[in-house]
Amino acid sequence: MNPFEQPERIDEDDLTPEERELANYWLPKFENDIEIEKRDASREISELQSLLEKFEIEHPVAELYEIIDLTYQEAPNHPVREPARKELNPIWANLEILKNETDISTEKYEELLSKYLYISKAVGIIGKDNKVRH
Repeated sequence: MNPFEQPERIDEDDLTPEERELANYWLPKFENDIEIEKRDASREISELQSLLEKFEIEHPVAELYEIIDLTYQEAPNHPVREPARKELNPIWANLEILKNETDISTEKYEELLSKYLYISKAVGIIGKDNKVRH
C-alpha cells in the first residue's frame, strides 16, 4: 500500500475494519467508566408520590383486589379495573425516569417501586382461565 494512500473506510463511523475491531474491543471496557451527570431527583420524587397517592384515592385498592373473575373481552370495559390499569403506565414511566435520569438513592427508588408494585398487583393480570392474578 502506498504510504500516501488512505485506507478504505467502509462503516458509518468512517472506520477501517481494523479500527472497527479495535473500537469493538475497547469501547465496552470503558462504558461503565463514563459518568453520566444526573439531575436532582427531588422534583420527580414529589411528582411520583403525588401520582401514587392520587391513584390510591381514585382507585380503591381493596376493590381492585376483589376483582377475581374477568375475561379478556370484559376487561377493556370494566368500570373499576380498566381506569386503574391505564393509570399504571405514567407511574411506571416516571419510575424509569427517576432510575435512569436522576440521582435518586437506591433506598428511595426501592421504596417507590414497592408502592408501585403494590398497586400494580391490585390491578393484576388476567390469566387464560379468566381469573385475575394479584
